[in-house]
Amino acid sequence: MKFTGTARLKAALRVFCCGVVLSLLATATVVFAQSHEGVFQGVLRTSAGVPISGAVVRLAGSSKAEAVTGAEGRFRVSGLAAGRYQLSVVSGSRTALYGEPVEPTGNASGAALTMPAEGALLVAPLTEQVASTGGEDLSSQAVSGLPLNKRDFSQLLLLAAGTMTDANGATNFTAQFAINGQRGVEAVFAMDGADISDPEMGGATFSNFNVDAVEEIESSSGWMPAEIGRGAAGFTNIHTRTGTEGFHGSVFEFLRNSALDARNYFDHPSLAYPGRIPAFRRNEFGFTNGGPIYLPGLFDGRKQTFYFTQYQGFRQVLGTTQVMPVPTAAERAGVDVNSALNDTFDVPVSPAIAAILARYPLPNLPTGAYGTHTYATASKVDTTANQFSLRIDHHFS
Repeated sequence: MKFTGTARLKAALRVFCCGVVLSLLATATVVFAQSHEGVFQGVLRTSAGVPISGAVVRLAGSSKAEAVTGAEGRFRVSGLAAGRYQLSVVSGSRTALYGEPVEPTGNASGAALTMPAEGALLVAPLTEQVASTGGEDLSSQAVSGLPLNKRDFSQLLLLAAGTMTDANGATNFTAQFAINGQRGVEAVFAMDGADISDPEMGGATFSNFNVDAVEEIESSSGWMPAEIGRGAAGFTNIHTRTGTEGFHGSVFEFLRNSALDARNYFDHPSLAYPGRIPAFRRNEFGFTNGGPIYLPGLFDGRKQTFYFTQYQGFRQVLGTTQVMPVPTAAERAGVDVNSALNDTFDVPVSPAIAAILARYPLPNLPTGAYGTHTYATASKVDTTANQFSLRIDHHFS
C-alpha cells in the first residue's frame, strides 16, 4: 500500500509539472505574439490642417489591413505582423501613396498623414498640435455643383462655422468674409500656394475663376500656423486642376435677361422704368481644356508634360434707380417762396452760378421723396470681366 501511494504521488507530481510547463509555454506564446502585433495609428489631414473623415488607410505587405478615418481624421490599424508595409490612402476619387515603406510599432505612438490636393502622401510623427481649429475641405464635385447664376466659388466658404459675409468692401468679385468676428481684410486667400488676397478691399482677387478648373478648396480658420504668415482670421487655398494623359475639357454658357422675367405685382410704369421692369442682363461663359503637350517631331510629353487652360467671361448690365433733389425752375431764377410767411423773395443770381444751376436737370416727380425738388432717373451699370490662365506641369521622374 505504501508503494502504491508513492507511485500515485509521483504520477500526480508529473501531471502537475507538465501542466505548469504547458501554461508557461502558452503564456510565452501569447506574449510573443502580442509583442509582434504591430499597430499603425494617427490622424489624416489636408495640407491646410483640416481633418479628413471617411478616408480608407491601407497597409499592404506580409499581410493586408485597412481602417476608415473618423470624424476627427483619426484611424487605427492593428493586428499587423512585423515587417514593412506600403501605405496608401483613398479619399473619394483620389488615391495618395507614400513612397517609403512604413513599419508598424507596438506602442501608442502615431503618425500625422497629410494628403495634399496633388502629389505624394506626407508622413510625419504625430503631435497633438493642430494647425487650425476649423474650416472646410471642398472637392471639385462640390465646387462644380454651384449654381450657374454668378458662379463664385468663394460663397462656399459660408459653409464653415463662424464665417459670414462682410459688406464693408464688397464689390462684384471681391467679397469679404468675416471669420470668427474678425475683419474681412484679415482673411488670406491663395491659389496653388501663391497669395491672391486683395490688399485694399480684402477677399480674393480671382474669385471669378472658372469653377470647372478648381480641383479642391481648403479653408482653415482659428489658430493659424506660422507658415501662413499674415492674416489671423482664416486661410483659403484654391488648388487648380492639372492636365492628364487624355484630352478633356468643358464649355458653359449662362444667360439671364430681364426681358425673360415675369412682372412683379408691385412693378408699375414710372419715369425711371417705363417698361415696368428694371433693365438687367447677365451673361457668363467660359471653357476649360487640358491634356498632354505633344508636338509631332519636336516634343513628346504624353507621359510627363501636361497643360490645363481656362477662360471665363462675365458681362452684366444692371439697371439702377436714382432719386435726388434738384433746384426748381423758380429757384434757378432766384425766386424763393416762403410758405410759412406767405411771402416771395427775389434773390439776384450771378451768371456764373446760373451756368452751374443750368447743368442740373429739372424736377420730374413731384410726388417723390423730395417733393417738388425730386428728380428720378434710371442708369445702367456695366460690368465686364475676363479671366484666363494656363498651367503647365512637368514630371521630371
